[in-house]
Amino acid sequence: MRYKRTINCSTGNFFLFGPRGTGKSTWLRETYPGALLIDLLREDIKTRLEANPERLAELVDGSTKTRTVIVDEVQRVSSLLPVVHRLIERDGNSRQ
Repeated sequence: MRYKRTINCSTGNFFLFGPRGTGKSTWLRETYPGALLIDLLREDIKTRLEANPERLAELVDGSTKTRTVIVDEVQRVSSLLPVVHRLIERDGNSRQ
């Protein structure tokens, strides 16, 4: 059985927290289908960003298709958090 998720989204930047297996990633993919998705469960992406966290900024800046960026499972690469923080500060609420 599927339950409808009712979350009032921020119009700006936000972190989505919750227990494992509750559908956060699924909800994000359904809610933001055109977003630039950086999925850190993919080992190839995780390894590249661990080696060079600044690559995240390059990916975001190089994305012309969307203003919405999802970094899924960001806790797997904690060295990305300062980059995320800097991007949020730089862009304010111009990106979701």
